[in-house]
Amino acid sequence: MIFRRFIRRVRVRVCGIVIREGRLLLIAHRKGGEVYWLLPGGGVRYGETLPQALAREFSEELGAEVTASRFAFLSESIEPRGKRHILNIAFWCDLDSFDLRLGKERRLYDYSFFNRDEVARARIYPPLNQLLVAIMEQSTIEGYLGGVWQE
Repeated sequence: MIFRRFIRRVRVRVCGIVIREGRLLLIAHRKGGEVYWLLPGGGVRYGETLPQALAREFSEELGAEVTASRFAFLSESIEPRGKRHILNIAFWCDLDSFDLRLGKERRLYDYSFFNRDEVARARIYPPLNQLLVAIMEQSTIEGYLGGVWQE
């Protein structure tokens, strides 16, 4: 139908937590003039394991090789009008090289390592700022966080 603009399905996104010298690696995307930060990662393809998808996404976005070491957390982002439903699965990652370079995808804008104060103030999607600060301080948070969508 012409009125059906969105396919209703859950998008599975895998992302990685990399901390170096007390700083968290984030990647910036630009969409419609808006810049926001995310944990590096992306969509999981059919038939791809979560660690395989994470390795592919780090390679595409940052030219980096990573190994998923252990599960960190799971969250959901559900847009109230039903346009998007994203399942975010985060893993602690070992970065095999620190020779990073920004990938060629148009939405990629920048990357950087952030300290706790910068993470607390950054525009991060989904808005997990406080959780990420807690992870940086404790390194032990694991579990299901529930829905985290914010307008």
